[in-house]
This record gives sequence, structure tokens and C-alpha cells, in this order.
Amino acid sequence: MITSIGQFLDNMGVHSRIFDMGRHISELPNQHFQNFEAGKVAYPAPYLHHAWIGLLFWEPDATEIPSLWFLKLPLDEQGKLDLPARDLFLKQLLTAVGSNIEAVKKGKQLQAVLEGNPFVFTPTPERQACLHAKVKTLLQLPPSQHYKACSDYLQSDLQQWQQLAIQGFADVAVRSAEHHAALITAIPKLPKMPLRSLALCLESEPLSGALCKVIGQRLHQETLTSQPDSDLIAALIRAISRSHAVELRQKFLLNLLIENNEQPLAIECLAAIATRCHLDLTNLDICSAFLEGLAQHNQDTFNRILTDLLFLPAIRPHLMARFRHTERSPKLSTAIGGLIHASPV
Repeated sequence: MITSIGQFLDNMGVHSRIFDMGRHISELPNQHFQNFEAGKVAYPAPYLHHAWIGLLFWEPDATEIPSLWFLKLPLDEQGKLDLPARDLFLKQLLTAVGSNIEAVKKGKQLQAVLEGNPFVFTPTPERQACLHAKVKTLLQLPPSQHYKACSDYLQSDLQQWQQLAIQGFADVAVRSAEHHAALITAIPKLPKMPLRSLALCLESEPLSGALCKVIGQRLHQETLTSQPDSDLIAALIRAISRSHAVELRQKFLLNLLIENNEQPLAIECLAAIATRCHLDLTNLDICSAFLEGLAQHNQDTFNRILTDLLFLPAIRPHLMARFRHTERSPKLSTAIGGLIHASPV
């Protein structure tokens, strides 16, 4: 009897890899996923009280493109898998598949299995492109047909970008070490549209300090324009979120939060910090400035973002400490009161 997703894959006789698709895209060890499915451990990177999973599987010696499923599994209050929900998904899956396992292995029955399923989600085009790029490097497959055009573009005069595909930017991003010099030269002068695409593809890559520096400088420049582009600023925040240069990233984030203390920082930018730079909220100054900025927005927005962050064991103590801090604005005190009234923390 099949009682887990792992057993389902084993029964198909396929190779598989598991990816976390929540805040960043990163591979989960199969053993960790098995322990998570068994209810032994909490999910390492919960997002909106769910485990967002990219499930890659392929037949041994297959020449066809591997299959990818995107699953959104609910978590309990301890961050562990909601087992009844997983069991319901398995029941729906097995009912849809029936006895036609071979068709599923080849992806031919994918639509019938997953269409309309409440535990399935569709990533944004950028995140799909990033995962495809990671998968190809993992399986030692050549990059997409769009890679060369983007690679050549970064070493050009940066004018003709309209025909470039997001998959090409993802292919470059996953190979950022190979394009290090070209990226450092190009990022300060890239037009906004290709810069945004590139930034969104860099968010899951462990960038060097030098790359973090040029992206952070561009971030600072964009905030000084007469009409700051909040979507681009948010994308640049996301781009540096996994950089090895933690202190440098935190310096850029703090400057961004403090420089906007006279007018609210756009919610897109605050959401980027909350969802991608959440570990930087362990920094006392960043945490305080972030909460003050978030309190400038409506109560519902404050509640939704804080409810997600308070679910993270590494972040919750730091937020709670700031909640109790006496040196906070009246507006933040009111917002905290509204959060507690809506859902006791």
C-alpha cells in the first residue's frame, strides 16, 4: 500500500529530486523530505504555512525531458506536514493515475493527474525558468536555446534586449560565476526591463560580494530617482537575498529602510525583504526599521506579513522582542495591537 509521495515515486521506479520553491529555490535532500513526510521533522523553509515543493522525476536512462510537479502541502502549527492533507492528495493522485503508471512516468498523464488539484500550484514564469536552469545544470544537460543570446547581450552595448527570453536570463543566473565579470560591468547600466528579469533570476543564487555590491549600488540609485520603480527595487532586493556578503546586504537593506522613514517604503519592497531576506530580520536595527515601515501600511497588510514571519522559528523571537520594546512609534504600537487582537501571537 502506498502511504507517501516518496513511496509513490519508488513504486514508479524513477529517479527523483526535491526542490523547495517557497522563499528561494533550493534542493532538499531526499532523506530530509522522507523524514518530513513521516512527520519526524518540520519543513525547513515554510512560506505562508505551506511547503512549496518542486518534484522532479525521470526514468533511468531516459532520453525524454524529466517531469516536474509543483505541490503546495499545508503545515500544522509546528511546521510539520499536515498528514491528513497529504493523504487526501495521495488518494486523489492514485485515483487519477489508476493502473497507468507507465503513462505517468513519461508525463503523458500529468494533466489528468494534476488538473484542478488544490495541492498543485503554478510558479511564476521567472521561477519556472530558474528551476529549469538548475535542473539542466544538475543533470549536466545543455542550457536552453535562449542562453547564448542573453550571454552575448551582457557583453554588448545593452541596447537590443526586447527579444531576450526569461529562460536565457535564468540560464545566465545559474552560471553567474562564469559570467561574473560581464555581470559586474553590465548591471550598473542595464535598462530597467532586462535588469528586473535578471534580478528575479538571481534571487536563488549565492552571489559574490562584488556582485552584491554592484546590485546594491544600483538599488540605491533607483531609490533616488524622482519616481522610484518599486517593482524594480523589490527585484533588486530579491537579487541580493542569498549573497554570501551578509554584512554588505544588511547595510543596503538598512539604508533603504532608513532613507524611507519620511514616506512609506512601497509594500512590494517590504514584502521582498519579508519573503527573501527574512533571516536579515535577526539584525536588531533592520528588524526595527522593517516593522516601523510595515506599520505605515494598512492593518490587513501588516497582519498578513507578520503572521507569515511569526511562523518561522528563527525569526519569531526577534519579532517578539521588538514587539515588547518601549522605543517604538505610536503607529507601530497600534499595528501590533491590531495584530494581537486579530490573532493572538
